[in-house]
Amino acid sequence: RMHHPSTLPLRLATATLPRAMASPRLAQNHAEAMPDIEAQQPPSTTIASTRFADEPLSGDSSNDVQSDSSYTVNSDLSDQKPELASVGDKKIVSKRSSGTGRNLCRLSCCSFAFVLSTLLVVFLQPREPTWEVQKLIVPPAALNNCIQAIMSPSGENVKIDIDALVDFVNPNYVGAEADAGSFVVTWQGYELASVTTERGLAAARSHSQVTAHSTSIITPELGNLLKETLPGKNYLMQVNVKGKLDATVKSLFGLRVKVGLDCIVDASVLLIMS
Repeated sequence: RMHHPSTLPLRLATATLPRAMASPRLAQNHAEAMPDIEAQQPPSTTIASTRFADEPLSGDSSNDVQSDSSYTVNSDLSDQKPELASVGDKKIVSKRSSGTGRNLCRLSCCSFAFVLSTLLVVFLQPREPTWEVQKLIVPPAALNNCIQAIMSPSGENVKIDIDALVDFVNPNYVGAEADAGSFVVTWQGYELASVTTERGLAAARSHSQVTAHSTSIITPELGNLLKETLPGKNYLMQVNVKGKLDATVKSLFGLRVKVGLDCIVDASVLLIMS
């Protein structure tokens, strides 16, 4: 037995050589040929050609071991490559999934902002309300004073108190609580009456009834002008109503708004007196 410089002993197998190879010359030629053969072999066979002391060597067993060990090394490497590729794929997939999630989040935020702004524009856009006088409440004393002021004005001022029920239409999508309002009714530069409205609720997209109180003071000058002008116009007159009131929109966190009114009303004096 011979010992290898490493700690593990190696066993060299002995074999009977033929007579032709037993001569020193043939042995030398054989020894010189072996390094050439070993030099031509791939690196993997060098690793696989080492055997431990307990493993016997046979004629062609070294070639079998070399091929098996080289196959094992290659198979191990081939098995490791998919694992590396799979880890990389997972990283790529995770990056792509996180990027896609951020894009979806941004798209959702933009969509929500667009929908919210559209709703605000549609629902909170101010729309002009309309109103119409449904009923006039004229006491008998006020009716007599009105006839006297127009038909036969005297040298004194005439006071006329009239109440009215007004149908108010709110076309907006939000309602409001209206405070008491004050308005002025004029005709050809003269003040015909001062009007006050009671507090009330204007519901969203609905009708509401408003009670108004009108007080007119007909001066002798205004009475004479009415007497001269109204018969030629079939006792029809156009008056201007102007005023304002404050309102509270509770659905918008108690927002306080000012409501202005400036309109022209067609009035029939005969219908008022009747």
